[in-house]
Amino acid sequence: MTFDEKNSSNNNNDGNDEGIQVICAGLGRTGTMSLTEALNMLGYKTYHYLDLSHHQAWADLADGKKSSKEIIEMIVGEGYNATLENPTSDIYQDLLLAYPNAKVILTVRDTPEAFCKSWKTLLDTMVITEQTFSWTFPSFFGYIPTFRNLKKIRYFMGTTHLQLNPGELTHGWRTKGDAWLAEQYEKHNQHVQDHVVKDNLLVFNVKEGWEPLCKFLHKEIPKNEQEFPNVQINTTSALLNMKRTFCMIVYLWIPTTMLTLGATMMYFWNPKDHADSSSSSLVFSLKETFSSIVDTVSSTLFPRSSLQKSQTTTANK
Repeated sequence: MTFDEKNSSNNNNDGNDEGIQVICAGLGRTGTMSLTEALNMLGYKTYHYLDLSHHQAWADLADGKKSSKEIIEMIVGEGYNATLENPTSDIYQDLLLAYPNAKVILTVRDTPEAFCKSWKTLLDTMVITEQTFSWTFPSFFGYIPTFRNLKKIRYFMGTTHLQLNPGELTHGWRTKGDAWLAEQYEKHNQHVQDHVVKDNLLVFNVKEGWEPLCKFLHKEIPKNEQEFPNVQINTTSALLNMKRTFCMIVYLWIPTTMLTLGATMMYFWNPKDHADSSSSSLVFSLKETFSSIVDTVSSTLFPRSSLQKSQTTTANK
């Protein structure tokens, strides 16, 4: 559900530096993580993908229970002034209606084929979290509220200006092929270029570095000639590693739980020599392994939180 132009006309943001200053309208997997870090360095408070604490609100938007106006107010209310990637790129027009002075950046890849390859790798990983339990794939991810909401958000992507069915942008390529996915990428990019005033739009490949970005935003290039960020948190190799981790969790959680329960029972039934008992060591080893898996998954699934320390706490005016 999007708010209409009448609602937007009541929002007096002309000449106001508060609120959204930069809208990255590019799809995911187009260098948005690197741009996020660059904008952080320039003093913006970035909203990449989504703030994890907002997953319920975005799911409500996907379900038609909230409006994009409410989502935008929520984002701005928490001090963010730059938005990047899906799902905010799906409501880029609403963001621009609410904040017409915001600069719009369209991130692009070298070729549509490069986008397709990266997008498919991401969704081949995320689809694991959408599945529910079966004897051949005993996953529990689909029952966890956070993952359930993230699925709704992914299914919302592509349903606004691209007018696709829910889930089509994220999974339609499985039956319609790469050419269809590349067409959606190009349609999205063309839509942005057709609906944003040329002087207020930067079509940007992160390989171009600081100069075009800083010129567009009227910012100085960071001192000491710092290289443009090349974030490696959610690269193809990182996603493939996370996919392996997800599969490991799916297939090992039952035997691991049984081993843990067995070791715990042995531990309490044999109270002597706890310090050097094999059951105590096993419990500790399983705990450490699980903690490592959780860290790997969270740092790749929610990469923005891994960059949180580098964000400035005060928005650049």
